[in-house]
Amino acid sequence: MAYQELNAAQVMDQLLYSLDRRLPLSVISVGVTETHVLAQYEVYSEDQFMNHPEAQVANLSNVTRGHTHRGITFPNLEARDAALEAVRNADIVGINIRVSRSGEFTRQVFDVYGIAPSYVFEAYTRRVIMISQQRKFHDMLTNRKISIVCSYADEVKRALENRLQAKLNFRITGTINIERYEDIPRVKQELKECEFDLCLLAAGTNAVILAPYIATDLGKVAFDLGQGMETLITGKIEGEEWLSGQIELAKLMEM
Repeated sequence: MAYQELNAAQVMDQLLYSLDRRLPLSVISVGVTETHVLAQYEVYSEDQFMNHPEAQVANLSNVTRGHTHRGITFPNLEARDAALEAVRNADIVGINIRVSRSGEFTRQVFDVYGIAPSYVFEAYTRRVIMISQQRKFHDMLTNRKISIVCSYADEVKRALENRLQAKLNFRITGTINIERYEDIPRVKQELKECEFDLCLLAAGTNAVILAPYIATDLGKVAFDLGQGMETLITGKIEGEEWLSGQIELAKLMEM
């Protein structure tokens, strides 16, 4: 199934258009872990997904951030169904377009469920979009009320305020911590009580589930930044060496 592909500039244009007009929008990404969540029992048997490295990392890892943090354990049918509904409702969906094997599996799972996103983009651009599209990214933040949802939300808040608040005049109105799938009901309640224009998320499958909720139920703009959230703290491309092995960095910056 052919999808309409956006480049990073066009993703930012959609975000800015929605923010300026106070329209809801959700931008999510479905990577390897999220695809395996969706694949449970429909594409993969229990033996297949439970013996896959994704499930093993998810079930054994006790970290709360970083490359091995999954925020979900397998099996989890409830998370599968919530993620499936969210992907169907999302406005723009990141997938691994340029990394063929993982991207092909995502497309296969989408085809099984009949998922046809209106727009897709290369998910890895989230790692560089705040650099490659700096002007538009700063426009996205300028004069906005912003909520942050991730396991290190307070750290992101401090970094953004120190680096950019004086220049961009945004206000971070909520920092909401999430570490695992079971936190979602609390996070939804905290989001309901928070006044914001834009929500930045980094929470794996849990961000995929939350972002369309933020758009459809709360009428706001949600951007699932994934590991790119770390770059807001460090100013450096997260996992640059690993990323260069997946896709040529110069090409990624141009997407």
